[in-house]
Amino acid sequence: MALKALIGGLAVVGFSLVGHAGHPKRFAGMFSAAPSVAVASLAITAVLKGAAGAVPYARGMLIGSAGMLAYCLVSLYLIQRLHALVGSILAWLAWLLVAGGLYLVLGS
Repeated sequence: MALKALIGGLAVVGFSLVGHAGHPKRFAGMFSAAPSVAVASLAITAVLKGAAGAVPYARGMLIGSAGMLAYCLVSLYLIQRLHALVGSILAWLAWLLVAGGLYLVLGS
């Protein structure tokens, strides 16, 4: 667990540096949080359980990211038209449909 925390922390710092080096600066947060923790967690899982043991985790990450992409695209449209609260709630439903649908189709 401590190794996972250390590698995750180092990955967060590395991705944060990449984010701050790029332009525009609003992308810095995108590189400093979830991707680095996911990569570190997946790497440690692959080392401890082997490649086959990491497949379900990688599949879950891909399904979740597809849902997040759907959320982002739908929220761009809905928040402008329906205001922040209603647009965000309906965009969350898009995430649920995409991620849930992929999970049901591809399995765990």
